[in-house]
Amino acid sequence: MKKYRFGVLGLKMGGMWVEGVMRNPAAELVAVYDPNMEGGRAFMTQRKITLPAPESVKQSEDEFFDADMDVVIVATPDHLHVPQSVRALRRGCHVICEKPMAPTVADCKKIIDAAKKYKRWFMTGQVGRYTPGFRAAKQLIVEGTIGEMVFIESEYYHNYAHVEGVGKWRSDPKIRREGFIGGGCHALDLLRWLGGNPLEVHCYMNHKYLPTWPTNDTGVAIFKMPNNVIGKVFVSIGVKAGYSMRTVIHGKEGSIICDNTSDTLTLFNAQYQKTGIPGMGRAWKVPVTVNNHNVAAEVDEFVKCLQAGKRPPTDEFEGANTVAFGEAALTSARTGRPVKVKNLRR
Repeated sequence: MKKYRFGVLGLKMGGMWVEGVMRNPAAELVAVYDPNMEGGRAFMTQRKITLPAPESVKQSEDEFFDADMDVVIVATPDHLHVPQSVRALRRGCHVICEKPMAPTVADCKKIIDAAKKYKRWFMTGQVGRYTPGFRAAKQLIVEGTIGEMVFIESEYYHNYAHVEGVGKWRSDPKIRREGFIGGGCHALDLLRWLGGNPLEVHCYMNHKYLPTWPTNDTGVAIFKMPNNVIGKVFVSIGVKAGYSMRTVIHGKEGSIICDNTSDTLTLFNAQYQKTGIPGMGRAWKVPVTVNNHNVAAEVDEFVKCLQAGKRPPTDEFEGANTVAFGEAALTSARTGRPVKVKNLRR
């Protein structure tokens, strides 16, 4: 069996990618690099992730890119995704890049052009698609369990007040990371995967939780999807509550309520509404595994795609269209008007 030689850039988020690579029998970890290697090691130790072999640890980014690699995993801050991904593609490596693919659609297009030019696969690490509860919801939708979709909503809230990132890059006024895309892309991508590409979005935002940060911290958007499906997304990087990606899908024959931290999915189905109370449906609890950062499944998916010579499902266009959804919402919040979403096509 061919072994694919992997390198990982960044060891905070990258630590979980290291573990995913080391678990895959067709993958071999040959290079890792983090400017703060001691911090990266400490993070991995804290999370009980196996540390990479000493010979794989590189002393600079240049030394990292000199290694003999088939695949580079870019798990660094958002604003580094484009230069590092393009460098890896230019070098002849396939790339897995953490979400969001890039801060803007214009940046995403640079990666799209490089992947085409150098004929390499690119995968965006949209881990929500590999969360067991969401995968179960997707399967129920595909099977027609809740009938034709009518409405869909999701949310992403995560208090970033004490997670500014290495060097406080998330709150850096020069970087100006947009939380609606940077963190909210989890919910935005999930909605796209479950319901299709949004056509138009109208968004409102405010800036009350993290007033010293350079961009808005909270936003809500309503949107239109194909087949006259309507929806809503809420994103906050300051809300004082636990991490959540609660998602609700209403169909003509039932509803699904799910998230990424519960061990059950709630299903309502018209066939089973026999509670004896008019208008009330019986709730069925469907057991699911809790794994909200299932990057090992993403590694496995990418390896299978390499073996089959096929494009990964969360490719550069999928990554770019999730950013396009967020960018349209930002434009709407700024202008006060509905904005058409400019979805990119292969």
